[in-house]
Amino acid sequence: MRGQRAAIYEYLLKNKAITSKEAFEKFGATRLSAVIFEFRKMGMDIKTVNVISKNRYGETVVYARYELLE
Repeated sequence: MRGQRAAIYEYLLKNKAITSKEAFEKFGATRLSAVIFEFRKMGMDIKTVNVISKNRYGETVVYARYELLE
């Protein structure tokens, strides 16, 4: 594993969770769900948690946080 995927892998191992916003800001990754899909194929146990929040306009939004289970 190299590049973005390796960096995301290390981040997930250390922090136990990641969002698309974090992946984009820290690693320039725009398709975190595809990376998570590959990690799951490798046998990693990763849970998707839907987070409900407000955006800058006060609208309700839902986004995914991927959590590494131990």
